[in-house]
Amino acid sequence: MEHRISRFLVAAEQSYQRHLGAYLSRSSYERMYRSPGVIDLAFGDPHERPSPRLVELLQRGLEPQSPDWFAYTRDHVPAQRAIADRLAADLRAPFIPDDIALTNGAFAGLVVCLRTICEPGDEILHLTPGWFYYESMISSAGGIPRAVRLAPGEWRLEPERITAAITSRTSALIINTPHNPTGVVYSEGELAALAEVLSEASHRRGQPIYLIADEAYRRIVFDGLSCPSPAEFYPYTLLVHTYTKSLLLPGERIGYIAIPPRMPGRQYMRDALTAARLMTGWAFPNNALQYAVPELEGHTIAVPPLRRRRDILAKGFVDAGFRALPSQGTFYMLVEVPDGDDWGHVFRLEGCGVLALPGSVMGAPGYLRLSLTATDEMVDEASGRVRSLYGDLLRSGVNVHG
Repeated sequence: MEHRISRFLVAAEQSYQRHLGAYLSRSSYERMYRSPGVIDLAFGDPHERPSPRLVELLQRGLEPQSPDWFAYTRDHVPAQRAIADRLAADLRAPFIPDDIALTNGAFAGLVVCLRTICEPGDEILHLTPGWFYYESMISSAGGIPRAVRLAPGEWRLEPERITAAITSRTSALIINTPHNPTGVVYSEGELAALAEVLSEASHRRGQPIYLIADEAYRRIVFDGLSCPSPAEFYPYTLLVHTYTKSLLLPGERIGYIAIPPRMPGRQYMRDALTAARLMTGWAFPNNALQYAVPELEGHTIAVPPLRRRRDILAKGFVDAGFRALPSQGTFYMLVEVPDGDDWGHVFRLEGCGVLALPGSVMGAPGYLRLSLTATDEMVDEASGRVRSLYGDLLRSGVNVHG
């Protein structure tokens, strides 16, 4: 007797296998990544111990201060208040605690947003290249993912591409700024133009097209840039943030969805997000993490070391014949391979103990994505190995650059 599995889940699994699953099955990553001497530039995991101060803040929430300390807790009001105050100051808008829906990370936050606004058969637009889970999440919610391809090399947000992708079945668009994997930060002008496109399309449709803004990296920008938020320009925006990125704690799952003060019918959306978090399987954060939020709000991972590692890796790969694209934010940067064969270069790099992600699994064939969360020592060593590997191959007569 065959198992009966939801067609939405089957579609999500098929999408996963085309993206991240393809890398894990074809590469040697799972065999190599914890081996001595291997340098992992494929994923944004921490490679240094967290600061004692950060550990202390997390531990405080584990010390009970009342009999109901670990009772069921949906939204911890002091956490909501701290987040609303930060958003009000950053975006110059009157966010209040009720506008904040706490989640166990941005992954859950995105799923909750999709479950709130997506009907089976709705088309959800997402940008490509992009995070490899967007398509799977849309499929699992019963939506139909529609990719909007960004122009290679520049990767800017072009409103005409969004306009061309919108149909009568479009109910939402997911964007990510700063953008993973390209590192692009969308400008105020780009976001204002996008808001105009979505407003006009919503008017024609007779109901809003929602903008789901994945702001996981909004606090991680380089070279003195700032990162404007889509919520400053479009009222039907759901902001999704996670502390797992801003604090580099991917195993400690806490984040939030924020409703902009200008969104019509905010109470209806608040109630819907609560129901979606319940029915998603209690997508609220653990109590101890919620208790830590008021103080965690004042902390962010140090950005200058990430910028320094970006520059070191860029030089190492440029010296080896690649082209480095300037990353304006996130944990990542792209390098363009000279012959278009990103998988081939991933396998070559594995041979010298350096792990990189092929851009193909994120919709950017011909590029490698490199993580900046490795230590300074790892980045220096990786750059040296890359120079040495490609220098030796060229001296031996191997055509490694097409």
